[in-house]
Amino acid sequence: MTRSVVRLVLALALVPAFFVLACSSSSGSGPGGTGGDGGAVACGNGMTNCNGECANLFNNPDHCGGCGKACPLSQSCAQGICGASCFGSAVQCGSVCVDLDVDKNNCGDCSKTCLPGQVCSQGQCGSACSGGLTQCGGACVDTGTDVANCGTCGNICGIGEFCSQGACGAQCSGGLTECGGKCVDLTGDPNHCGACDNTCAIGAGEVCSVGQCALSCLGGTTNCSGKCVDNSVDPANCGSCGNACPGGQVCSAGSCGVQCAGGTTNCANKCVDTTVDPNNCGSCGSSCPTGETCQGGQCTLVCSGGLTKCGNKCANLSSDPVHCGSCSNACSAGKQCVSGTCTLVCSGGTTNCSDQCVDTSNDPANCGQCGNNCSSGYSCISGTCTLVCSGGTTKCGNQCVNTSTDNGHCGACNNSCPSGHVCQGGSCTLVCGGGTTNCGGSCVNLSNNTSHCGGCNISCGGGQVCQSGSCITTCNPNTNLATSATPTTSGGGQNSLGYGPNRLNDGLLEASCSTGNYCWIDAGTSPGSGWFEYTWSTPQTIGRIWVDTGVACAGRQLAGGTVQYWTGSTWVTIGTVTGQTGDWNYTFPGTVSTTRLRIFGAYSSGAPNPSIYEWRVHGC
Repeated sequence: MTRSVVRLVLALALVPAFFVLACSSSSGSGPGGTGGDGGAVACGNGMTNCNGECANLFNNPDHCGGCGKACPLSQSCAQGICGASCFGSAVQCGSVCVDLDVDKNNCGDCSKTCLPGQVCSQGQCGSACSGGLTQCGGACVDTGTDVANCGTCGNICGIGEFCSQGACGAQCSGGLTECGGKCVDLTGDPNHCGACDNTCAIGAGEVCSVGQCALSCLGGTTNCSGKCVDNSVDPANCGSCGNACPGGQVCSAGSCGVQCAGGTTNCANKCVDTTVDPNNCGSCGSSCPTGETCQGGQCTLVCSGGLTKCGNKCANLSSDPVHCGSCSNACSAGKQCVSGTCTLVCSGGTTNCSDQCVDTSNDPANCGQCGNNCSSGYSCISGTCTLVCSGGTTKCGNQCVNTSTDNGHCGACNNSCPSGHVCQGGSCTLVCGGGTTNCGGSCVNLSNNTSHCGGCNISCGGGQVCQSGSCITTCNPNTNLATSATPTTSGGGQNSLGYGPNRLNDGLLEASCSTGNYCWIDAGTSPGSGWFEYTWSTPQTIGRIWVDTGVACAGRQLAGGTVQYWTGSTWVTIGTVTGQTGDWNYTFPGTVSTTRLRIFGAYSSGAPNPSIYEWRVHGC
């Protein structure tokens, strides 16, 4: 199926009485092309012979703008250009854009066809054109604006041209404005009132008067079918609404005639006063620029609406940066005219502070608000003055501190060093005085400390002492350090019978099991919790012990136990003695300095209750 057939089917489906183009005895040419080889076929005004078919190149979708230039099925042809919708006041009927005011096949409404011999004028079928319209090829047209009959019937404007005041041109003239490919009068057109496509609410009774939608006509004009007209010169409403002048006549002083009267001039079939008409000032088609009026046939600048004439311009002194407050008072760069005063207007989130645009979120002189100056050492962060520390310091509260050396903030904020300590390298360190040295967190005298003799962690050997920072052997292996100690036990022997702890260091050795010069405790034949202990008032250097146990008391000999010394906070094991059946010695792996010494977990060799006649303690 051909494109023409498809379009015809679509058109017939939408418009049952779709018209068939009629060709007359004359030929014509249209925009974008000339007639084809139709031979004997002759077309009327506004029609073009396209291979034997008379086509209107302005609205025929098969020959849009030129013979054979077909529009896509979803588009129509308007003003010789394919598009998705019709331009200006044209209405789509089927696949064709038509003017319901003058199309005799769609007169006033799609598919409303005038009878043979009738024409369509202002949307009404009649015997002749009225309202200053001219019959061209059976249609009533306004030769002042019709691009297919511009000035005279059959005078077709080129593609892209407009018909204004009966002349083709690249732009509209006579005060008319191009809207959708058609020159219109923005001062009175209800579909383009004041601006293109600004439609007045005609259904609500609005009209377009002096370029404004209103409920009544202004400036002495009359509301005729929703349009404000001047009955003294309007050929379609001459003297009164609906009184249209016959074709070829004009309306002058409210009466139809063949020529203008009362000193008016015929401009595009309208009688105008060229002394005051801004669209025809001094002569037909001489339009005054926007903002000017016609006075005595000359365009003159007249300012209104609160504007002031400054040279050749109407200026708003309250907002014009070139004429701010008064003519020629120009605002400097970066300032705007606000209420007639040159004012710095800040943008991008900045604020005007003393005639300067500042960012109050980071400006230390205007932090959070104008005039809020941050103190020295503070920066403006998110609109708040904030202490910012540098040089390796850390913010602790409202001050910057060096956590490597600050005793109140050592290593971290609020970590205070205890008394006698200083912060070194971020750690609290003990500071020793009186000639002592910090060794592992304790202050010691390196000149006489056997565990730190001459230096931290330098221990003297068994039988040695520390003198002037050197380990020397001065120990007498026969000196019994136990004689100055206070003995205690875990319990068992009774002092009233002479078997108490005081027997451990009374200097009396073993005689017989029946004598009372020994000490015994409640304990079994395996390690338990019983103990013998010595306590000194001053530290003693100890390297060996000797035990005189009760051989005469068969089975009650001290068979062994764990030897421990007191560090001041806990018991430390030196070694363990086992399997003894008589008197025994135990030499320490190394000397210890302590105020307490004990044999813990003591047990007997055969019978319960181990006994000791004498327990000696030696430094070597």
